[in-house]
Amino acid sequence: MNHWTFRRTLILAVALFVALAAGSANAANLPITGSYEVVTKTNAGSQAKVVLRFHLTNHSPAPVYLDAIVLRDLAQPASAIPGHLAVMLSSGNTEQVTQEFVIPRREFDQWRRGTLPRFVLNLKTVHGTRIRQAIRLDHMPARRGE
Repeated sequence: MNHWTFRRTLILAVALFVALAAGSANAANLPITGSYEVVTKTNAGSQAKVVLRFHLTNHSPAPVYLDAIVLRDLAQPASAIPGHLAVMLSSGNTEQVTQEFVIPRREFDQWRRGTLPRFVLNLKTVHGTRIRQAIRLDHMPARRGE
């Protein structure tokens, strides 16, 4: 009886390890990567209206369609100013997408101190399958003259 309990625990531990390792491998091989830059920022009381330019690269072997980019903060509900993007991200190519967000000003101040925002991409494959992908993008400082 005691031997059976040990064996079952060992099998469960190995299965858990394999599942976590597979999940980590998938997270490391995200099909979309990129960066963002702040184009404009306007204060409106305790809120900030921020226009972001995204540089997104599709690493998957097939094109995908980007329907929306949603800002995701665990303390706040997902936010984006409504609008339909419908941008095709070709395989191996980088596309620029600009979108406006309204966020708490304190959150924008955290971005300036180095906290990277989290975004969720609403994607669609050429076969119509919808995918929601959480992504962390690198911050790219705005270039002078833009």
